[in-house]
Amino acid sequence: MNCAKHINTPAVAQCRDCREPVCTVCLHTINTEPYCEACAVNHHQQSPLSALLFSLFVPGLGQVYNGEWLKGVLIFLTGWLILPWIVGIVDAMLVASAIAEGKRPASGVPPGYLVLAIKVLSVFFSCFYIGLVWLILGTVYAYISR
Repeated sequence: MNCAKHINTPAVAQCRDCREPVCTVCLHTINTEPYCEACAVNHHQQSPLSALLFSLFVPGLGQVYNGEWLKGVLIFLTGWLILPWIVGIVDAMLVASAIAEGKRPASGVPPGYLVLAIKVLSVFFSCFYIGLVWLILGTVYAYISR
């Protein structure tokens, strides 16, 4: 079997998406999966560092980056408790590492979209968490000062 693009070159793998044979020149390995040049642009290499940074900025965003939407929403809603946020940071890094090593399937969101979401929604997230902390501290202060 020869490469679909380079007819005289033997193929070393088959693209995971389009199933065309690819040679070493055309081969792009993303998260241990082989892709041709055309299909590789639709995928991204999972990065534990990106998952860490997304989780640090917004609780649950690292899980969304890894494709775990429900877990991301749950961590976002309970992130003000701090412990779920910390567990979410560690979980996002471990899952991203497993995806990068090929131990789990990749179904995440490309990081560019998440960076855009952080830029656009950063004011909302900041106000939301500052308001929650203000509310909790005000309630604690009112309870203590009685």
